[in-house]
This record gives sequence, structure tokens and C-alpha cells, in this order.
Amino acid sequence: MEGKKIHTIYTYKNKWIGHILYWLMATLLMFFIFSNRNYDLQIRIVLAGLLVVASYLTTMAVNQYMIPKLLFQGKTFRFIYFLFALFILTLWVISLAVFTIVLYSAYHLPDAIIPTRADVIILISGHYLIVIMAAVIHFIRESYQRYIEKIQLAEQKKETEIKFKETRLKLLQGQLHPHFLFNMLNNLYGLVKYDSGISQKVILKLSDLLDYMLYECDKEKVELSKEINFIKNYIELERIRHDDSFNVEAAFPDETDNIEITPLILFPFVENAFKHGFSDSPEKFIRINLNTTSNHLIFNIENSISQVKKDKYRSQEQNGIGLNNIKERLNLIYNNNHKLNISIDNNNYKIHLELNLS
Repeated sequence: MEGKKIHTIYTYKNKWIGHILYWLMATLLMFFIFSNRNYDLQIRIVLAGLLVVASYLTTMAVNQYMIPKLLFQGKTFRFIYFLFALFILTLWVISLAVFTIVLYSAYHLPDAIIPTRADVIILISGHYLIVIMAAVIHFIRESYQRYIEKIQLAEQKKETEIKFKETRLKLLQGQLHPHFLFNMLNNLYGLVKYDSGISQKVILKLSDLLDYMLYECDKEKVELSKEINFIKNYIELERIRHDDSFNVEAAFPDETDNIEITPLILFPFVENAFKHGFSDSPEKFIRINLNTTSNHLIFNIENSISQVKKDKYRSQEQNGIGLNNIKERLNLIYNNNHKLNISIDNNNYKIHLELNLS
């Protein structure tokens, strides 16, 4: 904040220094270049001073009002109209003032050499040249400043969007951890009541899963092999919980070298399948299939769902944390580089996900 204030003061100071230097140069030009040295010095000083003051006032009208309020606001026709009106007005006022000074000098300074009509035309031309130069310099400087401000604003907006996206992703990912723990602790509680030996195995498997969630899931990308191992451990954990009717088919690629993926981007679909695939459906099953190429991933998962719970299931998943969470994460992370299709065919719930990993 302090650095920005110093920069503003420094820029403001330099602007005024340039402003003073320009009008000092304009005065010298008007006196030595645009005024004829043949006529009287007193008249030269008065005419040069008058036209410099007129140039300054005209420039202020153009630079401080017409350019920012009209030209930069897209009101081009109005800008041209006012510019032409200002030209006529200043020409009339300056011509009248110069004529008055020349006429006064002719009557009260009979020995003085007064400027000719050509001298007056050169003086007035010099006035407009000074105004045009000042307006062009101001226009270029302000246009460049607005361009820089536009770039800075775009960068700030982009940075804000990135920070917002990162914060949102952290919040979404933070929802997964308690959501997962809540489900697993409920399952663990049920097992403890019946078999303490099984519950010990569950705790060991659960510790492996938590290790991954704590130390790997804070990263932006992880190796696909680690995500697959996490899913496999979760399947084994579910195998312990269920009886011999555990009907799960899972196919994963053997080679996943150099393939990275966002952590826990596939797992919510697997957890969701186990949550509903082993409900009261007469034919309980889950089928998981994952295929990859160097820059493409296809993930299919299908699970059974009872006819009775089908409509209720639709309603729960529409408002539930799991799938809504993963949909938001997919939109934030992969945006247009993913395709997600969720459908219910008869009593089968199907998910098809494609990710462009490039």
C-alpha cells in the first residue's frame, strides 16, 4: 500500500514537471519561432504571451474535458462537433484580441513597427500547432495509461478468479474428508458390535486410506497409480465388511506411467456405488472399469439399484454432497476437458466419465 502511494506521488510529480517543461518550450517557440523579430519587442511580448495563455486554456478544454469525457467514452461525433466549435470560438476570440492589440499599438505607438497580416496568420497557426501537439501527447499518454490499467485490472481479475477457484476447490475437497469419515465410522461402529477381529482389519485398512488422504490429497496432481491403489484398498475394505455375496468386478490398467490426475476425482463415484449397490437390490453387483492412454482417461462404473429406491435414489443424489461435490470439482479443474454422463437403465445406475489429461 505504501509502495503504491509512493508510485502515485512520483508519477504525479513527473507529470507536473513535464507539464511545466512543455509550456516553457511552447512560450519559447511562440516568441522566437512564430513571432517576427522585425516588429516591435513590446508587441511581440504581448502577442506571444496572449497566444500562449490562449493555447493553455484551449489545451485544458481539449485534454481535461473533450478527450476523457467524449472521445474516450465513445462519443466521437460529439467530440468532433465540440472540437470544431472550439476552433471557431478560439479563432474568433484570438483574431479579435490580436486586432485590438495591433490597432492600439498603431494609434498609441506611432513609431513602432506593427505585425503584418502574414505575421498574425503565423502567430495564430503557431497557437493551433501548440494545442495540437499538447493534445496528441496527452492522448498518447492517457491511452497508454488506460491500456496499462486495463492490463493490470485483467491480471487482478484473473488472480482473484484463481484465488477464488483455489479456495472453492479446497472447500469442496475439505467436504470429502468428513463425508468419507462419517460413512466409514458408521460402518466401523456396526462391525464392532458383531466381530472385533474384523473391526481391527477395518481399522488397519482405514489407516492406509487416511494416510493417502492426509499426505497426498493436498497436492494439485498425483500419480494415477496412487489413486488406483487408494480405490483398490477401499474395495478391499468393503470386501471385509460384506459377506460372500460380494459381487464386485474391477479392472484397472497395468501401466500408468507418467499419468497424473487430480486426487479423489474418481473415488466419490466408487464410494457412491458401494453406498447404493449393496442395498436391497435382488441382484447386487458393482462393475468398475478404467482405461487410459497417454492423455485420455475413460472411467465406467455401474451398480445395481432396487426398483423401490430408484426414485428416492434420484432425489437423494440430486441433493447429496457426494456427486454434487464431484461435479463442481470436475467443472473447476477440467472445465471443457471432461465429459460426465450419469444414467439409470432399468435397475442399473451407470456413470461414464472421460477426462482429457493433456
